Amino acid sequence: MNKKTLLISILVTILSVGLLLFLISMQKNTATRNDIGEFLFENTNKEGTKVEKIVIKMPKIQISLYYENKFWHIKEADGYFADLITINKLFQDLNNSKIEAIATGISLEDAGIKNNQDTSGIEIETYNNQGKMLDSVILGKKKNNYWYAAKSGEKQIYLISGIFDLSDNLKYWLQQPLISIEPKNISSFIMQTETGQQVAYKTSMESPFYNLQPKQINVMPLLEKFMLFMPQNAKKIQNTPLDSLKPNKIIVLFAYSGLIYGIEIFQIEEDFWIKVDLSINKLPTKIASQYIKESLFLYQGWAFKIDKNLGKFLLNYKIH
Repeated sequence: MNKKTLLISILVTILSVGLLLFLISMQKNTATRNDIGEFLFENTNKEGTKVEKIVIKMPKIQISLYYENKFWHIKEADGYFADLITINKLFQDLNNSKIEAIATGISLEDAGIKNNQDTSGIEIETYNNQGKMLDSVILGKKKNNYWYAAKSGEKQIYLISGIFDLSDNLKYWLQQPLISIEPKNISSFIMQTETGQQVAYKTSMESPFYNLQPKQINVMPLLEKFMLFMPQNAKKIQNTPLDSLKPNKIIVLFAYSGLIYGIEIFQIEEDFWIKVDLSINKLPTKIASQYIKESLFLYQGWAFKIDKNLGKFLLNYKIH
């Protein structure tokens, strides 16, 4: 083979390889374009009711959800119950989110999917009831009404639909509120500490509160705290020191319906925890009986961490 023939052979080989790479590239681009309109969590969408575990990894917190005994639970809250509304919203996104466009000319870093510390973006992993991972997707920055997203381990960036209102505050994943009672529905309450007891009551649903003197008093600052009472975290009581401690204060709320909330308040160093005992009086209404039957499991055996400012307020509050 002379030098001219060798050069021609090398040139043909280079052109052939270049053509092959071009065709492969075209196939990849065609496949990518075909992704438009497809469900982002394709396997999750197909598995449907078989999805029993979802792990959401955010820069500040990880939320691990698992389905057990007909309820969704949160691993990071000792297995306490996940908020039904939050879970339903999450599944709406997982089941309906679609690839709307291919994002070009933007890097993973600029899309907020990954940075040098690998702490950017929100990674969502879904698993079926056999423990098999179905989908793993990383959400990046939001652009208008869409999100930048990429499937884990891949460099292709998509613009996808979906709300994905994913809080990095654990309390918004808990079944909330823990207590929700209007002040007008409270007939009386007792506050008990080591130094004594204070009582407040109403003579009718429309009347103001009185103390035992009797003297009209304003206890709305206290009662308003229980209109939307939201804990920060939950733990099984056996995983806390509360069983071996005496409460710093006990507040018992009596509702006109017959429901009774017994709230034990504990201060452990700088943190505040509560236990809630839900019961009914001897003549409860049908609504109260049904509520305690359906809701007691949310309280029994659980301790709840509350906001420090709220804890200090409850502990220091006195009837004047």
